[in-house]
Amino acid sequence: MKLNLNSIVLVAFFLLTITSNAFASKEPIKFGKVSKEELEMSIYSKDSSAPAVILCDYGYWNLRGYMFTKVIRIKILKKEGLEYGNQVYPSDEGTTIRGKTFNLVNGEIQVDKLKGESIFKERIYEDYYNYRIAMPNVKVGSVIDIEITHFGIPTIWHFQQNIPIKWSELIIPQSMYIDYRKNFFGHEQLYYSSNEHWIAKDMPAFKPEAFISSSKNFITKFEFDVLAYRFPGYYKEFTTDWDAVARRLKESSYFGGVLNIALYLSNAAKEIEKQDSTPMGRMKLAYQTAKHVKWNEQKSFLTTYSSLGMSYKEGVGNSADINMILVNLLHKLDIEAHPVVLSTRDNGLLPRFSPSINKLNYVIAYAKIDNIEYLMDATEENSTVGILPLRCLNGMGHVMMDNHSIQVVLSPTKKEQVTEMFNLKLSDDLVLRGNVSSIYRDYGAYNFRNYFKSFNSQDDMVEDMEENHQGITISNYQLTDIENIDLPVMESYEMEIKNQLYTLENKIYLSPLLHLKKTDNPFKEAERKYPVSFGFCSEKKYIFQYTLPEGYQITELPKSLKMMLPDNGGSAIFSFQSNGNNITVLYQFTLNKTDYSVEEYQYLRELYNQIINKQSEPIILSKNE
Repeated sequence: MKLNLNSIVLVAFFLLTITSNAFASKEPIKFGKVSKEELEMSIYSKDSSAPAVILCDYGYWNLRGYMFTKVIRIKILKKEGLEYGNQVYPSDEGTTIRGKTFNLVNGEIQVDKLKGESIFKERIYEDYYNYRIAMPNVKVGSVIDIEITHFGIPTIWHFQQNIPIKWSELIIPQSMYIDYRKNFFGHEQLYYSSNEHWIAKDMPAFKPEAFISSSKNFITKFEFDVLAYRFPGYYKEFTTDWDAVARRLKESSYFGGVLNIALYLSNAAKEIEKQDSTPMGRMKLAYQTAKHVKWNEQKSFLTTYSSLGMSYKEGVGNSADINMILVNLLHKLDIEAHPVVLSTRDNGLLPRFSPSINKLNYVIAYAKIDNIEYLMDATEENSTVGILPLRCLNGMGHVMMDNHSIQVVLSPTKKEQVTEMFNLKLSDDLVLRGNVSSIYRDYGAYNFRNYFKSFNSQDDMVEDMEENHQGITISNYQLTDIENIDLPVMESYEMEIKNQLYTLENKIYLSPLLHLKKTDNPFKEAERKYPVSFGFCSEKKYIFQYTLPEGYQITELPKSLKMMLPDNGGSAIFSFQSNGNNITVLYQFTLNKTDYSVEEYQYLRELYNQIINKQSEPIILSKNE
C-alpha cells in the first residue's frame, strides 16, 4: 500500500536532499511528442486485425523523490478501438494525470487536452483509488498520450493487453528504503529482463480462449506488493501475510468498523427468532432477510458507508454492504459468522503466497453450525446456502476474524443437474406431438431461475423458446417451485414439432435429440494455451420416448455408445433401444471436474467432437406401402 499524504511530504523532503544514482536509460517516449507518421498510421503491420495498438508504454521509478512516472501512447485504428480512449489506473490519492488526444485535421495536428472533470476516482481502500480516465475527442486515427505520476512503485505493470503492444519498458531501480515483492505472470517471453529493467517488444494481443477463468490469470504482467517503507525516522510494514490483512481490515471504518454494530437489525432478528428456533432455519431466514437489500452491481470488499444502517434503510448496496449485513444478522442470532474476502473470477486469482489488499474486490458471508461451514452470497436473489454465483468460484478466499484469518476453498459443493423427458408421438403428417417434463437441481435450478428472471413474464420466456427453435409450438406451460429457491424447479409443457423429420428416397429421417442437438464444438482450436474452467460440475440427462403410428417401421437405429474421459473426468452416454413401435433414446452428459488442464484438453475436445458426430446420426424409418 501507499504512504498517506502527510508522510509523503516528509519523506519527499528528506529524499530531495539525497543524490541518487538513478538508472541511466534513454527514454523511448516523451509525453506529447507525437509524430505525423504515427497519426497517418492506419494499420498495425504485425496484426492487421488490431482495433488499436499501444505504440509505447514506459514506466520509470526515479530514486530522486521516489516518484514513478508512466507514459503510454495508444493509436486508435478502428471503430472497435475507441474504447481504449478510456483507461483505468490504480494509484494513491497524490496521483497527477496529464493527457492529450492528437488528431490529423486537413494535414494539421489538432490537440485536445484532458480536463480534470474527465478523471474519476473510485476508492479501493483507504487513500487508494482506481482512476478512470476518459480522453477527449477520440476517433479512428487518434493518437492518445497519457502521463501518470505518483509516489512509490506501481501495483501492476502489463506487458501484454487485449491489443498488441509495440514497446513496453519498465525501470525500477533497487532501493534500501523500500521492500517489495514482485510476481511475474504470463506465457509470453520478455525481450529483455534484468533485476531492475524489463522490456517487451512486439507483444501480441492476448487472445482469450473458450471457458477460461479470467484473462488476468494468464496475461503477461508484473504485480508488485510493498512490504515495508524504511526511511530514516519512519518505518511502516504492510501486508506480509493474511493475518496482517485481517488486522488492517479490522481497523478500517468500512470493514471492521461496521461489524457487531447492528441495532438496525434488532427487529429483523426478533422476527426470525419467532419464526424458527433452529440455527439452520434461522440462518436461512437471515439469508433471505439480507437479500431485501438489493445489489447495485458494484463489487467491493468495503462498505459504502461507515454505518450499515444507511444501506439497510436505503434498501440498496454493494456486495460488502449486503453480505456484512448478513454477517451482523447472524451474530444477532448467536450464529458464528465472519466476512470472507476474495477476488472474483473476472478480477483474477488471489496469489496464494503473496497477500495483497489490492487484489481484493468482494465479500461473502461465512457461517458455522455444528462444525459445518457454510458460504453465502446474499447479492443474488436466486442463490441458496451452498450455491455461490459463478463469479465467486475462484480459488481461495480468506475468512477475516478478529486478528487472524483462515483460508477457505471457493469451490462448488453441488453440481449443475438437469433431467428432461420427452414423450412424443409421430403422426402421418410427420409432426411430433407430446409433452415434456424437466427438473433442475442445484446449479441447474440456480441457472434456470436466473434465465427465467431475465424475462418480464413467463409468456415472454415461452415466446423466446419458440423463436430460438423454429418449428416448435409450446402450450400449457407450467412451472413448480420457481419461487421456492430451496427446492428444485419443475417444468412441464406440451409441444408440437414440425421440422425435425425429412424424407429421402422413401425413407424418413429423425434427428433423435431434436432441437437439443449440438452442431458446434466450443473447443475448435487443435492446441490450447490455458486450462479449461467451467466453474462447476455438470450432470445432464435427456430421455426421448418416441411412439410411431401404425404402418411405420424402424429401418435403422444408431448404435449405443459410451465415451469416458481419463481419470473419471467425465463421460457421454448414448443409448438407442426399440420395442415394437416405440423408441427410447437416452443421452447423458457428465463433467466430474470444474477445471481441466492443458494436457487434458485434447481428450475434452475429442469428447465434444464425438458427441456432435453421434448426435448427427439419424433414426431411419420407413412406411409400409
